[in-house]
Order: sequence, then structure tokens, then C-alpha cells
Amino acid sequence: MAKEGLILTGFMGMGKSTVGPAVSERLNITYYDTDDWMETEGGIDVPHLVRTNMSEFRRIEAEALKTILDQEPGVVSTGGGIVSTEFGQTALRAAAVPVVWLQAPFEVAASRVVSDPGRERPLFSDVESARALFNERQQWYEETADCIVDASQPAEQVTEDVVSAVS
Repeated sequence: MAKEGLILTGFMGMGKSTVGPAVSERLNITYYDTDDWMETEGGIDVPHLVRTNMSEFRRIEAEALKTILDQEPGVVSTGGGIVSTEFGQTALRAAAVPVVWLQAPFEVAASRVVSDPGRERPLFSDVESARALFNERQQWYEETADCIVDASQPAEQVTEDVVSAVS
């Protein structure tokens, strides 16, 4: 199953962009990140679009996922909110590859986001609003996931667990 690829979902700070490349290397398949793909292939300024037109961002994000999945097999790291719209949920449910939810408590996400100043995360500018988003999305992650991996562990262990879950 793993040679066909997989999709990583989870809230900001769960390690999708860290674990994704390591999983793709272990499985010897291409790595994709929907945000990076939108920026490089679509010319989209992701942080700007998130701040100015969230519904358009979510629509483009779901289209990016579908486009990526139509390419060669790979590991796809999605944006944390792909589950928050019907577009995203439909794209995840329609995927012919496993959807792996990287799950950990909110405190893990907050700690990681605060210690990663190199990435702009407009939706995490207010911690209590981010916590509300986290809580709101939990059910959607669960509903769209084929398996769940504990993302509170070190990245090497999360990588190992993802590989084991899809092999």
C-alpha cells in the first residue's frame, strides 16, 4: 500500500512537514506539501491568502491535493485546516491512498509552533483562537483518517510509526 503513497493530516505543529520528507525517503517515493505546491506551482502567497480570503484558500488547497494525487505516488503533507471544509473532506475521502492523522495534544502543537519562528502561521497569532480551531477540527480529522499516529513523540518515532501504519 505504501508504494501508492499516503496523505498526512493534522493540526499545525503536528510535524507533517518534518515527518513527510522522512517518510517519503524511507518509502522511496516523492514528497509533496500542499502549501509549497500552491506557492511554487500556483504562484499563491499562502499566508496572504489565508489572511484575506480563507474560503478561496481552502478551495485551492483541496484542488492542489487532487492535482498532486493525480501525479506520481507520493507522501502528501496537507495544511492543518484541509479538514475544515467540504472541499477538503471530500478530497481526503476520495483519495485512493491512506490518510494518516498525526495527533497530539494542543500543548504539543503550541510548543512547536512557538519554537518555529521561521514559518508564518496567521491562524496561530492568538493562542486561544488556535485552541478553538484545534478543538473544532478534531472530529473532522478523525472522520477523514484511515489511521492515527501519536505525533507527540520524537520525529524519528513518528516517521517509523507512519511507515509501519501504511506498510
